[in-house]
Amino acid sequence: MTNDEVVNSMFDEVVETRMVNGRPMISDEQTLGDQDFAQACEAFVAAEKAFNECAKKQGQPNFDVCLWWDLLEVRYQCEKRVWTLFINGDRSLRTGLMYLQFRESLFTGKKLRADA
Repeated sequence: MTNDEVVNSMFDEVVETRMVNGRPMISDEQTLGDQDFAQACEAFVAAEKAFNECAKKQGQPNFDVCLWWDLLEVRYQCEKRVWTLFINGDRSLRTGLMYLQFRESLFTGKKLRADA
């Protein structure tokens, strides 16, 4: 068995990182994915705020129930997008719980700590 075969057998996936000027090179695809995720998170937070503002007006004479339903739908679509990007196809319980922690941090500003 060669050294490469030994290394490959030790890991599920071998990731090769190219370095440029002492820093890891980030692909355009990864950069775009990161930007897409950041934009999805911003849209979700904005949708949540808009929905909550509308919901505060329930029971008032000028409450717009149609707007409430529209904002609820936008909120759902935004969260579904963030969730889809976050889990990246891994629908396990562990990933779901990690998403819930991440979701909470979006709204509270609470820092997440990495479990090593």
